[in-house]
Amino acid sequence: MLALAAQLAAVFIISCGPSSEEARLRAFLKETVAMAEKRDLAGVMARLADDYSDFEGRDKTATEALVRDYFRETGIVIHLLGLRLRPGGPAGETIVETEAFLSSGAAEVFRKLVRLAGECYRFELHLAKASPYGWQIVWARWEAVPFSDLFPESLAMLKKLFPEI
Repeated sequence: MLALAAQLAAVFIISCGPSSEEARLRAFLKETVAMAEKRDLAGVMARLADDYSDFEGRDKTATEALVRDYFRETGIVIHLLGLRLRPGGPAGETIVETEAFLSSGAAEVFRKLVRLAGECYRFELHLAKASPYGWQIVWARWEAVPFSDLFPESLAMLKKLFPEI
């Protein structure tokens, strides 16, 4: 289940931030998160490049099956935390490193009762410029991250979202 959540979230990451190209990239990712939370499979898959792959060798077709299966779960809630951009991927892509807190809708409703129900992940996404969305995700890698290893900006955002932690 967590691997499915991580794969899905790799497609949908964003944070708030500055201007121009970075702002457009962040908007693209924010729209993708909204699609995921609405279970818009076609919309989400359109954001992946035809030659998309992940660190475990899944291609776009395998990822679509994974996302479809994940969409059967109860609620999808993705809290985007810190985001770092760097140029210079293997084919000139923009590399996004970001962290996200993932939980289900049910866990979100009861989070105050059970403290914090979900997990943090760090993602590396390689994005290439493409139409009609401006960007497409060509490669993704992720790993679970304990709170103690979060980027400082991610931890600050998480504390704003969940003051009880």
